[in-house]
This record gives sequence, C-alpha cells and structure tokens, in this order.
Amino acid sequence: MKTVNIKSLINTSLASKSNDGKNLFDLIKGLNPNEFVLSFDGINATTTLFLNESLGQYALLNPGSINNLEIVYPDNNYMIKLKVEDVIENALLGEEYDAMVDNALLSL
Repeated sequence: MKTVNIKSLINTSLASKSNDGKNLFDLIKGLNPNEFVLSFDGINATTTLFLNESLGQYALLNPGSINNLEIVYPDNNYMIKLKVEDVIENALLGEEYDAMVDNALLSL
C-alpha cells in the first residue's frame, strides 16, 4: 500500500496553504481510499483551508468510501485528527452544513 506523506509533499511542518492542499488533492484524487495511507507524521499544525482544499474535496469525490481511508496522525497532536474529522464530516453534509452555517450567521 502506498503511503502519502504530507510533510514530504509540502516541505514544511505547517499544512496551511491553499495551494499545498490543492497539490495534495491532485496527488490523491485518482486513488481509491483503500489504495493508500495518508500520513500527517511530521506535521505540527494544519488549517481548515488546507484540509478543505485536500481532504474536503477528496471526500466529495469518495463519499461512500472516504471512511476507509487510513490516516496516520502525529503522536500527541489530537487537534489535527479533530480538524480532519470535522472537514470530512462537513464535506459529506454538503448543503445541510451550508444551511447550518447560514443559520448561525443570521442568529448573530
């Protein structure tokens, strides 16, 4: 099974840039979630922007099998896992998530 190491792809421990997220998406978009392992080893922090451009888009292409994707997280960094799970969940909710955000903004 192929391992896709994010740090090796983006050459930094901060996964934050939109372009880096798009590059990751371009690398994995043709792969089935059962064909590779996604590794966050060496990543200290990530942003929702990066994750939306990579895993959010990937989840939209693979809604029925995204949960089969094996993801390796750095030790002692639970926040990355939480962000990844949120981005995937929100991508899968689609219009329902957009409506929740709109309603929250209207309530301000």
